[in-house]
Amino acid sequence: MNNTNYDINVMRNIILESQHLLKKSSDSIEDIVSDICGLQYDPNPTIHLNQYMMLWSRKKDFKAEQLDIAAYKEFKIVETWTFKRNMFFVSRNEYSLYKKATKGIVRWGSSDESWLAEGDSPEMQAVEKELKESLIEFDGLTANQIWENLNLSYEWNKYRREHDQSYNLPIFRAFYRLIRRGDLLTCGRNPGTFREPVYILKEKIGFSDWTIDSIDEKEAIKCIVEKLIASLGVTDPVHVSHLSGFKTADILPIFEELESEKKISRLSYRIGRKKYYIHSSKIQLLNEKAAEDLCEVRLISPMDTIVRDKTWLETFFDYSFTFEYFKKKGMKWPLSILVGNQFVGYLDCKMDWKTKKFIIKEKNIFNPDFNDYKGIDVAIEELASFHEAKEIVEKAKV
Repeated sequence: MNNTNYDINVMRNIILESQHLLKKSSDSIEDIVSDICGLQYDPNPTIHLNQYMMLWSRKKDFKAEQLDIAAYKEFKIVETWTFKRNMFFVSRNEYSLYKKATKGIVRWGSSDESWLAEGDSPEMQAVEKELKESLIEFDGLTANQIWENLNLSYEWNKYRREHDQSYNLPIFRAFYRLIRRGDLLTCGRNPGTFREPVYILKEKIGFSDWTIDSIDEKEAIKCIVEKLIASLGVTDPVHVSHLSGFKTADILPIFEELESEKKISRLSYRIGRKKYYIHSSKIQLLNEKAAEDLCEVRLISPMDTIVRDKTWLETFFDYSFTFEYFKKKGMKWPLSILVGNQFVGYLDCKMDWKTKKFIIKEKNIFNPDFNDYKGIDVAIEELASFHEAKEIVEKAKV
């Protein structure tokens, strides 16, 4: 089939509406996080970290401390390893579902499930129990504080800072196992470049168990795949696989099952070379005429879900970008400029936290219609204000 059976603007609006990006939302942080299937934690300190940027792009009047309160004081959302074994913030009410669904995702040669099973033994269980008992009186400690209290600071520094494997003690392995299982949760992060985590036993914040006895792993995966389909607006198995880490071959039957249950529908026409799917809750949006006066500007983090799959992004938005994550000099951290439902360019910027200057290293507008668009300048001013910058500096003026 040809591509004349759909309006690309309608498709874009469905995608952006599903991701809370068509217009800023007044919903709660936990509801937004649930709707978009989590916020990926990323420690790059060029500007505010990815999780803050994702919410700033979506939630009306968002301030960074609101996420910290929701995650580390109220525990309405929690940190955990989920998709591709990366750290995400997910809804507290859905934590168990994510843990069960993603425990088998393989990255770096293993899954959480296999890694935990490999080191499981009565001896290790005894060490874990001992460590938990030693932490029960504390409301929150960093890793260094834990080992200081246990008189193991020297050994920990040898193991972590000097990479001396002869100091890889069973209690250190037990520590990582407790974190991976969710027995130790992050209850705060200290100031600094990489926001050192503070840990607390789950029982200390009112969680007795994370497991869902009434749902098996297969059903949990199906629930999460359905949530991803709804959150992405218009998607396909390869897109879902790319973002989540589930194998495409494993989720193809899930798409078929969801389609047979009429929870999702496959579009009758091709977009590019593929046929895509839409969640049943979004089908009515296919018949809505795309608004022509969309002008709200969002500045999208390069680690945001909406831009993580470059093939999908180019298919629906005719847009792509590159960035340098690990390059210490000349690191490129572009914020994609989304105006209404089209990407028009990007900003390469950084925040100088010491001088309180928000620095625009490069402003690249691909669409000449937006070269002088005032809305982009307003969005930059709002972003600088979000960073509590005292001054916006163009590269030529630095």
